[in-house]
Amino acid sequence: MQDLCLEALRLGRLVAASSIAAPRAHALVALMALEAARLPARVDESGDLILLEHQDHGRWDQSLIALGFHHFDRSISGDEISEYHVQAAIAATHARAADPQSRDWPMILDLYDQLLALNGSPVVALNRAVAVAKVCGPAEALAAIEPLANDPKLHDYYLLLAVRGHLLLDLGRPGEAAACFRAALDCPCSTPERRFLRRKLGECEGATIQGFAEDS
Repeated sequence: MQDLCLEALRLGRLVAASSIAAPRAHALVALMALEAARLPARVDESGDLILLEHQDHGRWDQSLIALGFHHFDRSISGDEISEYHVQAAIAATHARAADPQSRDWPMILDLYDQLLALNGSPVVALNRAVAVAKVCGPAEALAAIEPLANDPKLHDYYLLLAVRGHLLLDLGRPGEAAACFRAALDCPCSTPERRFLRRKLGECEGATIQGFAEDS
C-alpha cells in the first residue's frame, strides 16, 4: 500500500509541476503527502492497525509533511476552494499536532462541516461523526450517524458498523457495541482490519463480563 501511495504522489507532483496546473492540483498533492506521512505509524510491528489517537507522532515522515505543507501553501494562491483544499486542510491540522492531546478537534469539525457542504456523501458524514465525538461527545456523534444506517452506499461498509460500535462502547453499552463489531466482521475488509474488529469485540465482551460481576 505504501508503494502505491508514493507512486500516486509522484504522479501527482508531475501534474502539479506542469505549467497548466490549477491550485487544486497542489491541494491534491498536499493531501496525498500528508496522508502518506502517517503510513509508518498506522500499523505496529505485527501489522495490526493503530488508530490515529494512539499513533506515535514521532513515526510520521517529516519530509512528507514538509512536502505537504509546501504544496498546501501553493494551493491557496487562487480563489478556488475545492474538496481537495478542505481535505488537505484537515490533514494539515492533524499534522500540526505535536501529540494526540493537542489536536485541534473543533477546527477539524469546522472543516468537516465545510467539506460536507461541498460533498454531502455518507462517507464524509461518517468521518465527520468522529470529529463530533471528540468535540461534542459520543451520544451526539451516534445521533449523527443513525441516518446513515439505511444509506445504500454504505451497505456492507464495515467502518460504519465499527464507528457505531466504538461510540456505543464509549457510552457504556457493550452488548450493543459487540453486535456492531460482529456485523462488521461479516463485511468485506482486510486481514488487519478483521484483527482490529476482533480486538474491539473482545473489549466489548470483557466490559460485559465486568458489568455483570459488578451488578451481581
